[in-house]
Amino acid sequence: MRFIEKTLPVEYLNPVAMAEGNAKKPVYRMHKWWARRLGSVFRMIALATFSTAGESEQSIWHRFCEGVDLEGKIVLDPFMGGGTTVVEALRLGCKVIGADINPVAWFITKKEIEPVDPDTLNLAYQYLDETAGSFIREYYKTRCLCGELAEVMYFFWVKVAECAGCRARVRLFPNYELSCRDRSYICFCPDCLQIIETKEYQPETMCPHCQRLFDPRKGVAGRGIFRCSYCGMEQRILDAVESRKNKLDEELHALEGYCQSCGRFFKRVDDGDMALWERAKEDFNHYLGRLLIPDQLIPVDGRSDRRPVNHGYRYFQQMFNERQLLCLATLLEAILKISDPNIREMMLIAFSDSLDTNTMFCKYEVQWHKISPFFGFHAYHPIERPTENNVWGTAYGRGTFTKCFEKVRRAKEYCQKPHERLSDSRGRRFSKKTGKEQIKGQIVGTFQELLRTEQAALLQCRNSEDLSFVPDRSVDAVITDPPYFDNVQYSELADFFYVWLRLALKGTYPWFEPDYSGCAAEIIQNDKAGKTAAFFNHGLQKVFSECCRVLKDDGVMVFTFHHNKVCAWENTAMVLLDSGFYVSASPVVRSEGKSGFHSSGGNIRYDAVLVCRKQKRFGEEFTGEDAGGIEQFVSGEESGKLKQRVLADAIAWGRKTFESGMAVSSVDIFTITMAKSIEHLTKVYAGLDCKGGVPCINVFLNEMKEIINYIAEKARQEAKTYEVRTSGAEQLVLLLKESELRYGKKTAQKLEKQV
Repeated sequence: MRFIEKTLPVEYLNPVAMAEGNAKKPVYRMHKWWARRLGSVFRMIALATFSTAGESEQSIWHRFCEGVDLEGKIVLDPFMGGGTTVVEALRLGCKVIGADINPVAWFITKKEIEPVDPDTLNLAYQYLDETAGSFIREYYKTRCLCGELAEVMYFFWVKVAECAGCRARVRLFPNYELSCRDRSYICFCPDCLQIIETKEYQPETMCPHCQRLFDPRKGVAGRGIFRCSYCGMEQRILDAVESRKNKLDEELHALEGYCQSCGRFFKRVDDGDMALWERAKEDFNHYLGRLLIPDQLIPVDGRSDRRPVNHGYRYFQQMFNERQLLCLATLLEAILKISDPNIREMMLIAFSDSLDTNTMFCKYEVQWHKISPFFGFHAYHPIERPTENNVWGTAYGRGTFTKCFEKVRRAKEYCQKPHERLSDSRGRRFSKKTGKEQIKGQIVGTFQELLRTEQAALLQCRNSEDLSFVPDRSVDAVITDPPYFDNVQYSELADFFYVWLRLALKGTYPWFEPDYSGCAAEIIQNDKAGKTAAFFNHGLQKVFSECCRVLKDDGVMVFTFHHNKVCAWENTAMVLLDSGFYVSASPVVRSEGKSGFHSSGGNIRYDAVLVCRKQKRFGEEFTGEDAGGIEQFVSGEESGKLKQRVLADAIAWGRKTFESGMAVSSVDIFTITMAKSIEHLTKVYAGLDCKGGVPCINVFLNEMKEIINYIAEKARQEAKTYEVRTSGAEQLVLLLKESELRYGKKTAQKLEKQV
């Protein structure tokens, strides 16, 4: 029995995971990847997977903090994505096999683990600064209000639509604010666009230049609707797009600059700024024939999210303005002149990451004084007030190439001396270096090379339904984070980066030859592309079957999962059974942060860690208590007993999570209860022929959902009956305990009636 099948030290781990969710480790900041799992959690998963059940929580936490060498254990991740398993397993001394069907994921992981000489990296940056940097800086200059030459940090734009009623051109301002920080309030006039500074927000602000009275927080656009500033007619923005059969025009109106004498400042664009913009457009058109810019259409067929196509964007290059395209293409051309392949690719990963904040799909966060990345959400989200970043960068600012290069440099420094961010008894944060561990991988091409090479990584850009390059029973553990049905459309999102990376890599790696990153075999649920739940389940089952084949008989497959739909948990249970696995344990740990974007329509804060073992002949692995069979289970008596065990397990983990200092909600209890349900159900059904499906799995899970709903509602109703010091989370755990006592003495039929 492995330690992970007994428990996880969440009392120590959850606070660390919570902190990492808000500020990820430097190695994972090198490049955007969606739904990236937490390094601290996967470090613990790997460590607990290769530790015995006899070890104490204190002992395993000590090894987590002080460092450990797992001495060449072989770990496979068939859905490596942003590389968390690969990075953490290498750091622990494992040999790793990683596969992902998406070329962008493959490239990100490759650069995360490849070592680099910092001095050579710095010399390459100096070369880029003197070439591309000098060129780009010429297009981001302005005059400060004091008269001195200054650098532009951000240009502020607004989309313009034609009113269907009076044909006036309407600036689609959702509001007229620029900054709400530093004890000053900065806005601009809706009519003359003059910058206005006050001590605080004033609902009735008077423009000192044109005497317009306005509320800075009340614009004319929002929620897909705009109101004409002239005739007052309200209409849909998409209708304005449709009427012109193209994306909306954009108008430059203000900027934020940085002056060596004055610091940061805002101003309305002047004649010099507009002349610079015209020069950028002229230069772009002059050099257009030789600029390295993507020419692909944005795919329409099978698209899960109609944006940005329904907003008039037909090509990826239309997501950037002419100045951005000119500067990005110049930078990319300079990067490709670097002779060292590893250094060139390190610069390329910084370049690609900078695209996330150098597109006209970014907005300025007025309360935080910085630009917001395009992919803050997992979607193509067009906005009415785009912000143009300085491509190269200034002393301040976010997401410039300079800042992205610094992220790469910090990541590589971290890889040489990795550490964990821990807390002392007073809650104060500190960094703890983990012994002699390092994050670096020697890339190999075959499994045989993997065996004979130290710190080896076998990375494949391929469909994991076929792992024929890995021999039978050769892998010690499978640790992964599979796609969650329709939660994230990875290739649809990754194409944004892929079309640029392809310009540099298509002659080097065959998986960068196609026009797009997606392929028909990608395992995802997308009904618009004909990829149904059945397609997803079939593909996942084939991958898990391959994992079962390559896994040693005493090995385990561990993956994280959460979802807010019963059908997802049911399908996961069936896929595991059909693949030759059962769930032997399901500890629960804090997920990737407070945003919860990896959930499906809900803010789920915890992952179930599903620990799976190969099925053996029925009766060899389980006690008589578990081996009642389907007929006996359906009869009701066994179902009632199983509910008791599931509730007891859910209560224990709900309380354990709560006692780790974390909040616990009804959504979280649902996750815990579903995980415990499929654990106990797959133990019951392991070894039976379930190919035709097991209807009572769906029935059981829905009954458990109703129990949780009942308990959650009672928690809300009885909240005021508890002492003030008792939190809502504790109420829920107490009510779970109460339900165990109440329902534990009832048959399944009486339980259903009570609910």
